[in-house]
Amino acid sequence: MLIPSLLHLYQLRKNQWLDPNRLAEIQRRKLLTVIRHAYENVRYYRKLFDSAAVRPEDINSPADLTKIPITSRSDLQRQSLEEITAKGIDTAMCKKITTAGSSGAPLTVVMRKGDSHYYDMVWARVSLENGRKLRDRAAYFKFHHPARVWHEALGIWRREIISLLDSPATQVARLLLISPDILAGNPFELLNIARYITLNKVKGISPRLVFARGSLLDAHAREIIESAFQARVIDSYGATEVGCIAWECRERRAYHINTDSLILEAITEGRKARPEEAGRIVCTALHSFAMPFIRYDLGDIGTLTDEPCACGRGLPLLKSIDGRADDFFVAPDGTLCSPSVIVNQIKLIPGIEQFKIIQESRSDLTALIVPNKQFSPATREHVERTLRNIMGHDVHTAVQILEAIPADPLKKIRSLVSKVKRNM
Repeated sequence: MLIPSLLHLYQLRKNQWLDPNRLAEIQRRKLLTVIRHAYENVRYYRKLFDSAAVRPEDINSPADLTKIPITSRSDLQRQSLEEITAKGIDTAMCKKITTAGSSGAPLTVVMRKGDSHYYDMVWARVSLENGRKLRDRAAYFKFHHPARVWHEALGIWRREIISLLDSPATQVARLLLISPDILAGNPFELLNIARYITLNKVKGISPRLVFARGSLLDAHAREIIESAFQARVIDSYGATEVGCIAWECRERRAYHINTDSLILEAITEGRKARPEEAGRIVCTALHSFAMPFIRYDLGDIGTLTDEPCACGRGLPLLKSIDGRADDFFVAPDGTLCSPSVIVNQIKLIPGIEQFKIIQESRSDLTALIVPNKQFSPATREHVERTLRNIMGHDVHTAVQILEAIPADPLKKIRSLVSKVKRNM
């Protein structure tokens, strides 16, 4: 797969500089291929299309995708593997990745090895365009140790694994030994190790770049990580099901959408969101033929923009990733409260090392607080007052002081969690 992968990488790096109209035509051609393949070979999608009275020839551009119903993870979880994989695909020869959402229910993603290598090259584009060099040594935070790849023996794209099962002290000792040029991991893991380094005044870990991927990176976490490592953080947005979705370039003003590997829609109230308007992120993968993902609801909220990036790339922009759909709070009057508004006000309160706010109902919040040396009884009152000012003065807030906030499943950063159902 080496030669095909390198050819894909070469083309991907060229694609990003194409005129937006040319990129749109590449995307359209790939979409028509995926749609016809899914209808003819995947029972789930044939039934879905038929239920909406849609034929492959009715889909001529991304604008026509609204004719197809949206698919959620739970929709696929209710199906047998045979229903959602293409006929003629030998799943024993495919790559399988099991993922779990906030519900904890797993979905096994089946991918042809060639498609998997293509998505790997999409991720490689992100690294290379942000300054990673072939001989850089990278340290990754992971639960498992993947097998060595042949090119690592030649000193090319060397990987070292920092086990998530180790203590922060052990992780730091390993980082000091490795002295990585590149550090990569989930923002939750990067933030934890950055706090340990800062608290213990550790010196000698100086990566040139830090790549964050896997969950929401807020501005406060970015500041802490960059301060600890004295390195720029490059954020990216992806999902196991569809690969790398969008990424920051060196301008770091927004996220370039990989329109040559997927189609991203932002949906609100059953329609496409306007530019600068938040909506649920729905993706169609253009290189997933063993298990297609067409109009797949990721459960995230994001905002698109028509503004171009100063870098000159033709890839369109995702202005912001605003959080999981269940991170948005609902005020007693039904108003949606953005997680960024809440986070940016709570983080300014003196005395708080870390926090997590849980909306139990429209009128009840639980605030989990890890105090720092500045904490005082006034801190508790400040938290309660701030939340009432945002959510409404009838909201009741219970503040709990903890030594540490338990990690969510899969180590996701979720400063806000809402248990309130809503439409968006």
